[in-house]
Amino acid sequence: MSDVAAFTHRDTEFSAIGQDSGDGLVLELAGTADARAVEPLGRVLAALHRHAIANKSRTVTIDFRHAEFMNSSCFKAFVMWITAVQDEPPDRQYKMTFLSNPQFHWQRRSLHALACFAADLISLDSAS
Repeated sequence: MSDVAAFTHRDTEFSAIGQDSGDGLVLELAGTADARAVEPLGRVLAALHRHAIANKSRTVTIDFRHAEFMNSSCFKAFVMWITAVQDEPPDRQYKMTFLSNPQFHWQRRSLHALACFAADLISLDSAS
């Protein structure tokens, strides 16, 4: 399994597809991230973090534009990931960008709250 495949998950309800993008990584989320997605999402985010550190990635973009719903347990997985990035020495930390879809109103509130955990590392971008 390639490094990128380690941070990819697909099933009928939810997908998280990772890819290299120059000096950074992109994780595209789609579907419904409910209780069934908690464990795979946590695994994907941990693998993404290990890959970013090992490859000295400077940026990670999380594309939420096709994520229709995400429950609080999945958001907790993101909080744990953000905390892992913050626990790294400053020279190993990477910037995170969250791309949102303005049609999904939950994203504005929820992603803003996530960004507050690490305002110096996270930026929000509303793209259609």
